[in-house]
Amino acid sequence: MTESGLNLQSLKSKNRSLILYELNASGKLSRKELSKKLFLTPAAVTKICAELIDEGYITEHGEMENAGRSGRKEILLSLKLSDKLIFAINAERDAITYSVCDLSGKLYEKAVTDFTDDIGQVIKSGKNFLSGMPETLTEKLVGMGVCLIGNAEDSRFGVWKHNNLNEVFEKNFSLSCVTENNVKAFALAQLIYGSAPEKDAVLYFKWGPGIGSAFSSGGNVLSGSDNGIAEIGHYIVDPGGEKCRCGRYGCLETVTSGKAICKSVGRNLTLEEIAESDDKEISHIMDCKINTVALALANTATILNAQKIVLFGSLFYCGKVKEKLKKQCLRYNPNLKDSMIIESSLNQKNSYIGAAAICAKKFFFEKNM
Repeated sequence: MTESGLNLQSLKSKNRSLILYELNASGKLSRKELSKKLFLTPAAVTKICAELIDEGYITEHGEMENAGRSGRKEILLSLKLSDKLIFAINAERDAITYSVCDLSGKLYEKAVTDFTDDIGQVIKSGKNFLSGMPETLTEKLVGMGVCLIGNAEDSRFGVWKHNNLNEVFEKNFSLSCVTENNVKAFALAQLIYGSAPEKDAVLYFKWGPGIGSAFSSGGNVLSGSDNGIAEIGHYIVDPGGEKCRCGRYGCLETVTSGKAICKSVGRNLTLEEIAESDDKEISHIMDCKINTVALALANTATILNAQKIVLFGSLFYCGKVKEKLKKQCLRYNPNLKDSMIIESSLNQKNSYIGAAAICAKKFFFEKNM
């Protein structure tokens, strides 16, 4: 293919992706509306949409109402995501979740095991999980997504010390695979399935067994030169504190993670029980942890000029923790407003929705780019 041919194909792939993303953001639209919104010619939109319909990416939904206008009624189009399923593996500090969901984020099946750093055991558990799925589901799998703690592209900091995780999973499951840090994957899910405005600068903060953060601007999740932009978990809050896995001392994660909270409380209680407790001593410990997190979060939001902070993770299942954190953030950063700090509407789905998002991006929205 000539250089001009490659450029035309690249442009067509980009326009194809733009149409899919616009339908995702806006819902049902006509070809004419797509043409206006994306500044594409009606002919180009018509041709690309015809191909997308033939390939099963979008579907027609009948005629739209042309209020007060005569002439041919326009046909509405929408995405066709529910027939495309993915296998998801999500690794957290306390558990690994195996699930099957579709590219719209709908969950079909899920199983949870204890965390293991043995990749062989992860593969075995994943195969056992899939073997129990009906063929009507597995035949619709278009790929798999793996979300993990740490840097998915650097084996030194990931939970599974392997340089080619994609290859390992693809070989063992015979599925195309995409891997990503679980917090960055959730941030992408918020952009695809959630309510974070695309153009806002958004800081995402996860607090549960571990701590993590990500940042998006202009509808893109940013990585930085070391794939760790806005990594609040390694913000030093106690220089004399314990050594962190990153090599520093007194990182936010070593001081305020779920593991650190349970250690500070020193009782046989779950993290959720600690968060909900009215015991004065436990409440005081939690208040100190919340204050430390709020200070780091407010400072990070200031540096990044974040227009919104999206909270997720198991500790935010407790309304008391969420409200106290918001109050302290507003105290430390008066430029923030209450409406700018929200719990994600996807929080209850955080064990699989990130995998759905990274798969949707790779295998649907940007498949041919």
